Amino acid sequence: MKVLLINMPFAALDSPSLALGLFKSRLMQDGIECDVQYLNFTFAEMVGRDNYELILRLPAIVAGEQLFARSVFGDSLSPDSEYYREIAAAHSAGPEVPPRLEQIRSYVPRFLQVCLETVPWQTYDVIGFTSLFEQNLASLAMARLVKQRYPQKMIVFGGANCEEIMGRTLHRCFPFIDFVCSGEADHSFPELLNRLRYSHAVRGLRGVVHRENGASVYAGPAESVEDLDSLPIPNYDDYFNRLAQSPLQQWIGPSVLIESARGCWWGEKSHCTFCGLNGLTMKFRNKSADRTIDEITSLLDRYRVNVVRFVDNILSPSYFRDLLPDIARQGIKANYICEVKSNLKKHQIKVLANAGVTVQAGIENLSTHVLDLMAKGSNSLMNIQTLKWCKQYGVMADWNLLYGFPGEDPEDYKKNLDLAQLLTHLNPPSGCGPIRLDRFSPNFNRAAEKGLKNVRPFKYYKHIYPFDRKTLLDLVYYFDFDYEEKINNGGYLDALEETVRQWKNSSDYLYSERRNEELIIHDSRPVADWPELVVTGLAARIYEYCDRAQSLRRIVEVMQELLGDQVTEEQVTQMLHEFMRRKLMVQEGNRYLSLAVLTYTTEFEEQENQASFVNQVAPPPLVQIQPAMAG
Repeated sequence: MKVLLINMPFAALDSPSLALGLFKSRLMQDGIECDVQYLNFTFAEMVGRDNYELILRLPAIVAGEQLFARSVFGDSLSPDSEYYREIAAAHSAGPEVPPRLEQIRSYVPRFLQVCLETVPWQTYDVIGFTSLFEQNLASLAMARLVKQRYPQKMIVFGGANCEEIMGRTLHRCFPFIDFVCSGEADHSFPELLNRLRYSHAVRGLRGVVHRENGASVYAGPAESVEDLDSLPIPNYDDYFNRLAQSPLQQWIGPSVLIESARGCWWGEKSHCTFCGLNGLTMKFRNKSADRTIDEITSLLDRYRVNVVRFVDNILSPSYFRDLLPDIARQGIKANYICEVKSNLKKHQIKVLANAGVTVQAGIENLSTHVLDLMAKGSNSLMNIQTLKWCKQYGVMADWNLLYGFPGEDPEDYKKNLDLAQLLTHLNPPSGCGPIRLDRFSPNFNRAAEKGLKNVRPFKYYKHIYPFDRKTLLDLVYYFDFDYEEKINNGGYLDALEETVRQWKNSSDYLYSERRNEELIIHDSRPVADWPELVVTGLAARIYEYCDRAQSLRRIVEVMQELLGDQVTEEQVTQMLHEFMRRKLMVQEGNRYLSLAVLTYTTEFEEQENQASFVNQVAPPPLVQIQPAMAG
């Protein structure tokens, strides 16, 4: 038994395929010879790096799929000009995009022919294609040609595009695909190969779609992996060998992919309404810290890279206690990238910083009402303080601002606009746009309940697949929809999007420092009241204490513990409102949050685990907030 695994366009060039790396390791353990071909490099080298990266930036028009569609379906599709006209009319791409797409598409037949002639297909028994995001049509085009020339070869598809009904439909629609591995294929794919190896029947193998008497047969969901420590360390040799041979190497900063967890611990409690990840495998499982450390050190030693990307949907809470401190303690240097929930404590962000982690933060919106609509389990102040603390500790926070959730009102858009104007000293959102409807998300599964109607395949799929609506509904991942009730953005949306664009180009700062008993606040934001303010006395204590969102009641209690009963709620409220007026603080309900990034550790942080602060310092004056004077 000899197996070839294929990674087609439009997979990214800066990282290997985790799935194929895992399978290569597992099959080698089973005594099955396995090679991996990164044909995405071949196409990128033909069309040029800029053209390839252009396609990666156009998922909103599924441009990568459309480029290969005619190689699968020929004249069954509408003319490409209709697709170009539609994306232009919808302003989904600039006027320069259609000519470039047409130029790139002219390379497709030659690319497929070069691959057919240069890859030694005849030496393999089984040829597997991983299909993730916009790899489906390129994989189908290549598999079709291979099957035509080598009909005895077994063609297997797997990956996210083959999950559940999509995989069964893919198998039914394309007779040149012999098997589809649906869901987690860590057990099912090696078992399939062993059954083929010894001519055993495939019937009854869970997770695998096969053909009997011309009909697609599915034995049910695959067995999931419960003990992730039992998985092998992925073998990425083929990727790094291919990268070393590529003329594009000088422009590519490679990374290795780490999978330390599957599923989503938050999704088990409350599935975010827009999220279609995990399919049927929401149950959260994670590797032990020791096993993950072994994998990281092994891959870093073997491949000598600087970037480690965690593919986990969400970082395990336990890793703040073991994995991340161990990485810092052992000095395992790399730029680690992972996804986190935005309910982080300040000490957890410091742990991330010590380990050298960049986060993709699940912030999504700055309105608590909208966050409730999407079942995020977070609130506006929580998101802001996460961004602020990331800035303080030098943790790069990547996030998106999403809108278009049924139930939004004008106040939600105004809230986001107002906050976007206040937060220009923090990391801006990478993107600001409407929600997408993905298969497996609650918005898809319970569309009517969520206020969505007329769910239908994404409009550009009609230029990609010549199938009827029912087949497309079962095959694709993205969908269009209408709202039961139109969302009123109050006219704030254009201003919000423009503010985010300006925010991305901002170099504003808002930070505070201590000079003896004075708190100095430096502010370069366009909304700044003064470029530099001096805050002393009780006002300084309040501002420091509100580095974390605090209720009015708790602020008063702590200030009275610190300074005595002379502090009144009225005085505290007056100072809070003064900070609000100067746009140095935000309020939600009865909770207040300071916006300036600290450059030091306050006494509240140092003693936060103690019961009180009684008599620890002499009572300062009650109110002092004034501009710093020159000279």
